[in-house]
Amino acid sequence: MARTAALLASLVSGFAFAAPGFVVDSVTGPRTDAIVLERVVYTGACPGNTLNPVRGYFFDPEVSTVQGRRVRIVNVTPGMSADPYPYTDRQYQSGGRSEKIDFFPRSQHGQRYFSVAEGLNDFEVTYSDGGRVVETKFFQFPVMITTRYQSRYPVCRVEQRCGPGPNGGAVCYPQTICDCQYLN
Repeated sequence: MARTAALLASLVSGFAFAAPGFVVDSVTGPRTDAIVLERVVYTGACPGNTLNPVRGYFFDPEVSTVQGRRVRIVNVTPGMSADPYPYTDRQYQSGGRSEKIDFFPRSQHGQRYFSVAEGLNDFEVTYSDGGRVVETKFFQFPVMITTRYQSRYPVCRVEQRCGPGPNGGAVCYPQTICDCQYLN
């Protein structure tokens, strides 16, 4: 019965998983094949780079969501800090998936983001009902970081600057002020 409910949930949500995995939001729609993060490298007069987290959720077609169920997902990929390993603990009680997860590349546990590494990541997932462990599984999921290059130049504006004049009055003159606009 639980297997039928999980299969139904996967068909309703439009994703047919054969194993545990993640569904990740992307500009082209939900992805089920990899966690893809985008690094933007800015060139031009205002160089720099940004890397933003990606949002998604956990899904397992063989374990149904029920009221009070939780999943604890631990990233045990070699190279991850083991004190503690990065983990996230999420509700797994409705809609055939976990609560939302924000992914970010780093090697240590963080409070806000679930840490992942570029390449194939190893995960341990533990399902619990009311604090009682129901099942533990292991799965792998790929993480990719793409790079996009974008020109960025300063935004300029003209301001009036005033100062004391030679005869005790004020003298004003236009001055061009240029600033790099860092929106991310």
